[in-house]
Amino acid sequence: MVADETAAARLFDVYGPNYQRFADYSPDEIAVLSDWFTRATEIMSTSLDEVRGGSTEGS
Repeated sequence: MVADETAAARLFDVYGPNYQRFADYSPDEIAVLSDWFTRATEIMSTSLDEVRGGSTEGS
């Protein structure tokens, strides 16, 4: 799937400046940060499910 040019341009307008803020990180450092945020998101999602009384089976 390829993004519509207009949509892609809008996304770059919105998120492009964020990429500039991370320009001094190496690709390896970005990979570690991405992994951390992915894991943190999963942990927080599980925690919220527990707080809300949901099931955590299979997590």
